[in-house]
Amino acid sequence: MIKDMTEGRPLKLIFAFMGPMIIGGLFQQLYNVADTLIVGKFVGSRALASVGVTGSTFFFLLSLTLGLTNAFSIVMSQYFGAKNEEMVRKTLVSSIYITIVCTIILAFIGIFGARPLMLLLNAPPDIIDDATLYIQICFGGSIGLLFYNAASAVLRAVGDSKTPLYFLILSSLLNVLLDLLFVLSFGMEVAGVAIATVISQVVSALLCIIYTYKKFPIFRVRRTDWSPHFSNIGLISKIGIPMGLQTLLLSVGEMTVTGVINSFGTNAVAAYTTGMRVQQFATLAFFNMAQAYSTFAAQNLGAKKFTRIQDSFKKVVLILLAITLVSSVLIFIFGDVIVRMFISNEDTHLEAIVKMSKEYLYISACFFPFLGLIWFYNNTLRGMGEVAIPLFSGIVELIAKVGLSFILGMMFGHIGVWYAGPIGWALGLVPSLIQYHSGKWKRLADRIAA
Repeated sequence: MIKDMTEGRPLKLIFAFMGPMIIGGLFQQLYNVADTLIVGKFVGSRALASVGVTGSTFFFLLSLTLGLTNAFSIVMSQYFGAKNEEMVRKTLVSSIYITIVCTIILAFIGIFGARPLMLLLNAPPDIIDDATLYIQICFGGSIGLLFYNAASAVLRAVGDSKTPLYFLILSSLLNVLLDLLFVLSFGMEVAGVAIATVISQVVSALLCIIYTYKKFPIFRVRRTDWSPHFSNIGLISKIGIPMGLQTLLLSVGEMTVTGVINSFGTNAVAAYTTGMRVQQFATLAFFNMAQAYSTFAAQNLGAKKFTRIQDSFKKVVLILLAITLVSSVLIFIFGDVIVRMFISNEDTHLEAIVKMSKEYLYISACFFPFLGLIWFYNNTLRGMGEVAIPLFSGIVELIAKVGLSFILGMMFGHIGVWYAGPIGWALGLVPSLIQYHSGKWKRLADRIAA
């Protein structure tokens, strides 16, 4: 259902929109967790590390496409808020063209660049072959992932966060079933979970696209709309490329940190992988709150309702901080139990991995308020088309994360590396906080009207 966020009670609209996104995020994480959980439980901690060591590489290769996907949603939200249906359709067509190009480039880089990237990250010799194969399969079949993300972004732009959820739930369950089939029945191990992920993503994308075309008249493109609209593509690129560059910078930082962690051995890789998976679940609510507010801000900026944005911003920030504190408490209470779910009880490395993973989670949990705020401020600014400051925020975070991972790693070992990212969150927040409260973003509404 299409949802206009420029009218009605802001908090009710934001939370109604956010609810399906959180549920969808849970199932999106199920894609990632299913692979590590199943290979960790049924194959071993070495296989878990093989999948886990690819995480920063995935983040790196997807970074620019994620920025462009978010730009689809931002540009379309602004036109939708301004009641310009013609430009909504043209933005949809531009999104399709951009996604096709990104799919081709990503598949090529993933297939031929997997092993060089693993060597660059100093992946342990006992897991490098499986890690390379996992990347090649997933990125060779990345068409499903990219088109699902594009379709979801388009639907979020007009206030519909439910439709992508239904198909994501279906494909997530399919992914788990295929993981179990390929690993337990066919003995395919790491290759099996990669193939299961690709098949599930393609199914999800196809169903979402077909349903969207049939049920939403606003997305039924006319023959004349298929001509490339270069100014529209330029606007998407103007917003999406800096966002992608910010994500790219963060991914470079993540790859650097991964390289440092790899130097501490396969147990450290498995511990970091497990900790990251748990953290992704723990931070899901405030990540999706930031994304939901981005759409709200974009639509209301298009309608020039500045007071509506500012009033709701204050209320949502307080709620977000409360959620981050609850998440931190839950990590300290249930962290040990959850970490052990990822590794077989018979694994000889179990206790060493659990100890390191808990250290990572406890340190990160103390900084969750900063993580929630940097996501919220940056997504709000991006939703309104302000991309330079969030990019600068990412650069600050990158410098802190990379520099401190080396310095603290040499001084305190792997525990020092666990502190690098959280300190980066706190420092990266500063420029975005200053920019939002300056109020300069209001002038961006004139560009949308033009």
